Amino acid sequence: MLSSLVRLSLAHARLVALAACLLLVAGGFTLTRANYDVFPDFVPAQAEVQTEAPGLAADQVEQLVTRPVEQAINGAAGVQSVRSQSIQGLSLVNVTFKAGADPYRARQIVAEALNEAAASLPAGANAPKVAPLTSSTMDLLKVGFVSEKLDPQALRDFVQWQLRPRLMAVPGVARATVYGGSVRRIEVRVNPEALSARGLSLDDVFKATQTSTALSGGGFIDTSEQRILVEPKAQAATIADIAATPLAAASGAANGPAAIVHIGDVAEVVEAPAPDFGDAVIVGQPGVLISLSSQYGANTLKVTRDVEAALAEMAPALKSQGITMSANLHRPANFIETALSGILDDLLIGAVLIAVILFVFMRNLKTVLISFVSIPLSLLATVMVMDRMGLSINTMTLGGLAVALGVVVDDAVIDVENIVHRLRERPEGASVSDTILRASLEVRSPVIYATLVVALILVPVLMMHGLQGAFFAPLALAFILSTLISLAVAIIVTPALSLLFLQKTKLPKEPRALVRLKAWHASVLYRLCDRPRVLFAAAGLVSAAAIAGMFFFSGELLPAFKEGHFVLGVSAHPGTSLSVMRRYGESISQDLLAIDGIASVEQQIGRSEGGEDTWGPEKSEFHVELKPHLSGRKQDEIEAKIHTVLDGYPGLETEVLTFLGDRIGESLTGETAALAVNLYGGDADTLAATATQVSSELSKLKAAGDVKVQTPPSTPSVHIDIDRAAAAQRGLTPVDILGAVQSAYEGATAAQIYRNDRVLDVAVTLPNELRQSPEGVAQLLVRGPDGSVAHLGDIAQVTLGESRTIISHNGGRLVETVTANPAPADVAAVTQAAQRAIEAHVKLPPGVYVEYVSVADDANAARNELLLNTAVAIVGIIALLTLAFGSTRAVALIVASAPFALVGGVAAVALTGASLSLGSLVGFVTLIGVAARNAILLLAHVQQLIEEGHDWSLQTVVRATQERVTPILMTALVTALGLLPLAFGTGQAGREIQGPMAIVILGGLITSTLMSLLVLPAMIWKFRQPRSATSTPNT
Repeated sequence: MLSSLVRLSLAHARLVALAACLLLVAGGFTLTRANYDVFPDFVPAQAEVQTEAPGLAADQVEQLVTRPVEQAINGAAGVQSVRSQSIQGLSLVNVTFKAGADPYRARQIVAEALNEAAASLPAGANAPKVAPLTSSTMDLLKVGFVSEKLDPQALRDFVQWQLRPRLMAVPGVARATVYGGSVRRIEVRVNPEALSARGLSLDDVFKATQTSTALSGGGFIDTSEQRILVEPKAQAATIADIAATPLAAASGAANGPAAIVHIGDVAEVVEAPAPDFGDAVIVGQPGVLISLSSQYGANTLKVTRDVEAALAEMAPALKSQGITMSANLHRPANFIETALSGILDDLLIGAVLIAVILFVFMRNLKTVLISFVSIPLSLLATVMVMDRMGLSINTMTLGGLAVALGVVVDDAVIDVENIVHRLRERPEGASVSDTILRASLEVRSPVIYATLVVALILVPVLMMHGLQGAFFAPLALAFILSTLISLAVAIIVTPALSLLFLQKTKLPKEPRALVRLKAWHASVLYRLCDRPRVLFAAAGLVSAAAIAGMFFFSGELLPAFKEGHFVLGVSAHPGTSLSVMRRYGESISQDLLAIDGIASVEQQIGRSEGGEDTWGPEKSEFHVELKPHLSGRKQDEIEAKIHTVLDGYPGLETEVLTFLGDRIGESLTGETAALAVNLYGGDADTLAATATQVSSELSKLKAAGDVKVQTPPSTPSVHIDIDRAAAAQRGLTPVDILGAVQSAYEGATAAQIYRNDRVLDVAVTLPNELRQSPEGVAQLLVRGPDGSVAHLGDIAQVTLGESRTIISHNGGRLVETVTANPAPADVAAVTQAAQRAIEAHVKLPPGVYVEYVSVADDANAARNELLLNTAVAIVGIIALLTLAFGSTRAVALIVASAPFALVGGVAAVALTGASLSLGSLVGFVTLIGVAARNAILLLAHVQQLIEEGHDWSLQTVVRATQERVTPILMTALVTALGLLPLAFGTGQAGREIQGPMAIVILGGLITSTLMSLLVLPAMIWKFRQPRSATSTPNT
């Protein structure tokens, strides 16, 4: 079959060349429309359910809202875990589905389960909402707005009702959450004394307000010729309309007409800001923030640019309103562009260096072109295949292509080198086509097996699960696809191009330097083969030491990413107001902006309806965007300065994260931290006390980073315990009392009115001066339907106390969580130290138990999974090699050559002071394939010489090795130079994972080359017996 393919290629060489050109064009077109992202989707299928329950305290939300929702969802098919948080007025339930679940199907399952839960929710609670499906990184763009011309209400109106709809219309935008400013509403501020004087109640005002906005269809009239619509319009459109709405009739004079009481007689109707749940500070000034999230599977780069185009359309309107826009507060596309640009530069630089090496060895532009063209053909074809598979072009896939660069060109190099070698020796009059055919077939069988071995050794990476699989499987897939495609290019395209370009070309002789190197190498090889035992012992000891040394490196799952962006968590004591947090934000922002290298700072405080962050007013998050193109070292310096700034605010609890680190930690531990200590039990107060002790112990650990109790302490509250007997004596029911309290301090939404493109809530409440003092709650007048009136303090016990701010569940169990955020390389050590410290110094109360969730656990699981998969792959490779060579001794020689390749990788990790990350382990796995590839090709060439009539002798082994010197050196050099830019870029944006992998492979290439040229020939001479032709690798 191979012979037929090569013959067909040579017979139609021009058509093959034309097809290759068309493939290059199609690949280039695919690049222009491919889906670009920073990383593959690494978050498992999830659904987030939010249920607004206005006025309810956290414990009421937990019992009445969260538990029914949890119970409904827990029984749904495919659910892996359910976590929840209950805060004042809001229930949030996060559902994670089992690996491999379809996210759209997962959301459907949740939506169906919520139908039965909705019926059991308390009156006043809104229907549960499933949050929009977003990408793994979630954030798309954060844009801030400030104005010296508009007040907070007007600024919020513009962003909410004019800008937000335009941005939501951009394809790929899933959510647009608005923070800051003031939400406009109409308040009916009831005067209790005026109400009491007329014998009316709050309920009367509430019902009258509802009737003021009544809306009903009028139907139609059918005449003999046409249908005419009837459109009654009675809905209040202005404040005056609401104020003029009648409440009730009161008696006038003895025989006089009844007096009509209007809402305006007992209340002031005004436009006012609704109660705030969140706020925003933009570059040190109060403003409005809109946070955009991308849809699942969206092209982040394209959607970002489309959003920016929409913002540019709105720029004239913003300018006319006196609004200043900050459009780059957080732009993940910056990291994507920087990372992709960096890796593309690495690919291009590597390709140029490869071309230089090819020319140095081949000294002919045509042979260089024939070999080099396999790079763009293989890489672009791989991009086309991955695009058809629905995969994005991201730093991992490009990293896989960069790592494969040397292997991709190697197949063509081996073929071209052998073709050139045979053409130099071609007898006068011999056919060029036949010579190329024979040269191609000579090396094709061993190259196929060598390539299959390299591809098989990466299959364990492709088969990984969980977060590590989501990250590394695309890298392995890109590597395997490009390697296999390069094999096809070498079989079909390389012979055809050789025939077209080399038919009449005078080929230069080997460089003199290379001839001298081969002569020196032969003399060294003869000496080594005379004393093989010393050589084997030295190689064995060094290999054993290297393998043992791997166990002494610190491990990490993924390194810290240099995104050019930091996320700061800043929290004050529960009960802190929005205005205090805003003042903190303005001050911290100014301090941060003074740091060289920081471009912008924004703060989002509390929460926004429908937003992903469900916090109280005491909690906030800063997004710090750095100036572009800063080195990794400079970013580390800025991070240290940020810690110094935050340390200057001792009353605040702070943490500093990267955005991707935040998302990855949340995916692994359920928290935005590398280590989470979960405490489970039945009593919230006991858990809180235990969490404080655990936090104290973690804070003592060196390198623990930011230690934080995720559930903050209690917040100040006013407790109202109704005296049912006293209320009944005055004709009041609990419903009357609760309604009066809600109207007074939150405002009961009675209706809505419509103004052009916006909706305004109409709320019945009390004047501001009557609801600003906690001590004044007892003086609230409560009136029943029959006219009975009482102060709240006469019918209820009103006391000042504390209430829980957040109640968290994990799997339906009450949980308190303490987190620590050590550096990636320290996570394993800190986790072990934390377990020892807690076991030694924290006495767990009865019924309380602890669970440790650490990124280190996932790192260990990933390492074990990779090693197990690699062992299985090696068994498969041994079977393949046995089939190829028909000799267990040959297979043993190939397998024995692999450990020595690891020596250089271990030395490289030690010399660079790096830790053994998962990327490094993938590099070691790749080295095994590279070492096996060289061994296969050398053994096959020895066997080929024997088949050609050479006797079994040391001279034959040395000759075979010498003839493999050029391709082995070229392979090592082109692979090394292809990886060199990645290795030098270690720690820079986009190279955090691939850099350590490249360093390992670079170090291993040195020892692998030494093994192939010095140790393996001696092993072949010592242990490989002459074989018949049947032992030749064949297909």
